[in-house]
Amino acid sequence: MSKNPDPEDRRIPREGQLKQEHRESILRALKETHERVHEAYPDRASPRLSQGWVDRRRLLLVDLALHLCEEAVKGETVGTRELAERVHSVLFVAKDLAPGHAIEKAAELVLEALGEGEPGLQVD
Repeated sequence: MSKNPDPEDRRIPREGQLKQEHRESILRALKETHERVHEAYPDRASPRLSQGWVDRRRLLLVDLALHLCEEAVKGETVGTRELAERVHSVLFVAKDLAPGHAIEKAAELVLEALGEGEPGLQVD
């Protein structure tokens, strides 16, 4: 019998694993930042491509990126479908801020890939 634990044995704590207190600290910081982003949203809609519109899109992008970060950090395992959906949302909004860079194509590819993955697959 080997002295080294099987890395596939999920019951054995692994070195280098994210500690719960760090996970909670990161999630608190993300929540605080999320609240600040929501407070910063302009009160009224702006015409497309105006500075107000660009600012709203920027804040939406930050908001979606924070959701992506929360999804990546929140649990012991990563929900791959949820993570891919969050990436798609980030790319979908980013295309408005970076026209002409094929970001929309990247967003479509992420969305297509969602149909290819195993339903409910969790990655550790």
